[in-house]
Amino acid sequence: MMKLISLAALGLGLAACVPTQHPSYLVSAANPAVGTRPPTYSSVTAGIRGYDVVDPLDWRELNRRVGPQGDPERGDSDDAARRGR
Repeated sequence: MMKLISLAALGLGLAACVPTQHPSYLVSAANPAVGTRPPTYSSVTAGIRGYDVVDPLDWRELNRRVGPQGDPERGDSDDAARRGR
């Protein structure tokens, strides 16, 4: 019985948080005086990039390209890593 009362109290508490009026963005959709943009044509393939087949590259060099770059003034070059040390 106690579970039923606590569940009913929780339901009433949540019901008190529900707004009494409909949100304006839902009501304005039915208003014919609200202006809208005219429909325009857009291609289905707009913004599509073509990806061609390429030969595989050395994964070490690809990792160096996308990895953090060292500061040449501080001597952070990765020459030792290129030599395999």
